[in-house]
Amino acid sequence: MAKKFVKHLFWIIPLLLIISCAAAFGAYVFAQTKPAAPAPLDEAQQAYYDTAIEQKYPEQLIRTLPYPVTEAKLFLYAKAGIVIDASNGCVLFAKNADNIIPPASMTKVAVMYVVFQAIANGEITLDTVVPLVPESWAKNAPLQSSVMGLAEGQIVTVHELLLGLAVASGNDAATALAYHLSGSVEAFCDRMNKEMEALGLKNTFFVDASGYSEFNSTTPREFAGLARAYIEKYPEALKNYHSAPYFTFPQKSNYPENYKGNIPSKTMYATNRLLQHYDGGIEGCDGLKTGFIYESGYNISLTAKRGNTRFISVTMGGPGIGTIEGNRYRIADGQKLMKWAFASFETHLAGTRAVVPVRVWQGEENAINVIEAQNHPLSVPNITENAASKVIQTKVIYGNIVAPVQVGDVLGKTQYSVDGVLLEEIPLVADRTVLEGSALKKYADKLAQKMLNK
Repeated sequence: MAKKFVKHLFWIIPLLLIISCAAAFGAYVFAQTKPAAPAPLDEAQQAYYDTAIEQKYPEQLIRTLPYPVTEAKLFLYAKAGIVIDASNGCVLFAKNADNIIPPASMTKVAVMYVVFQAIANGEITLDTVVPLVPESWAKNAPLQSSVMGLAEGQIVTVHELLLGLAVASGNDAATALAYHLSGSVEAFCDRMNKEMEALGLKNTFFVDASGYSEFNSTTPREFAGLARAYIEKYPEALKNYHSAPYFTFPQKSNYPENYKGNIPSKTMYATNRLLQHYDGGIEGCDGLKTGFIYESGYNISLTAKRGNTRFISVTMGGPGIGTIEGNRYRIADGQKLMKWAFASFETHLAGTRAVVPVRVWQGEENAINVIEAQNHPLSVPNITENAASKVIQTKVIYGNIVAPVQVGDVLGKTQYSVDGVLLEEIPLVADRTVLEGSALKKYADKLAQKMLNK
């Protein structure tokens, strides 16, 4: 009996091993039918992913629309102009947008960008009192230049100088801030130019802080990019400064308590007559800046917001003999561009970045996440009523994913469309690197793929 039992063990044990292996493999195959469940990224993996994606898929300051449109036939008095969607930098209309033209007093937007940066860095505050060097006194400014009225002995804060820049277009205010932050206008211009370079603006360059010089340069495209970066980083600038209808200076608080002389207060009104405060203004317009010197013609940068949609327009080289005529032409251009933009496009706000867990075959890990490489609002053409609210998102994975996989590899795409019109495709990329598994793992996965028809 014992001999018979031992004899049966020779085939029972292998059979049990085969059954056990088959059961284990069956369980493994069954596990592959369940939804992929990637392990969370650790801190190092997340940092590596963030760096890789930022380098490979940077968000552009200005970019072309990701879908074709019929070019708008808009007549502009200005030599050059552009309209962009402020939410994503998409160019909606352009006319000679790369012409290099002096920005004139639009330069003060760059000045304010640097000042707000200095505030964010803790170098100054809005309440910082700025000593007024003689170069910043209004009486020492070039003839016929715009000033806020700075004078010897006044007590003026950064906040007041920013109002003087935005509302009165004060060349004296620009000089005062330049000296306070950098010690001279030249040094301040070096700082401005480094910031423009950091933004990727290759044709924007300043030799003074006021915009008075014809040797300052920019293009409509690049200035629109600067305006976009500015209001994205410092949105409070629009509410507190660029949309202010007027500014009265100096006041009693701008002189020492024992001051006995007359205070020649003057109320200055915004040079941007398209602010919504004024008749003929643009609905939702809350900035930005005008500019004029003879070498540039009449310039204006505008921004307006309605609902979730904000546009930025820039026109440069506008005609006109005298301020009244020049204003009339640049106002007409600004109104036309904004009216057309709001009638033609609407912004669809970005939702949560798409994340799709997917199976990885033949690798050291069984699952990863594929994630949208970029996440930004969409410029939606008004091809149907309320088109922006009808945008559809579709996720597509490119077949089976087999190791090795590198972080950032494109493994699919997210498609955004409205009424059958494809608006944009954004890559879906691997959130981590997965190396090839062992020979046994690769063989097991190949069998599992065949059994599951994967």
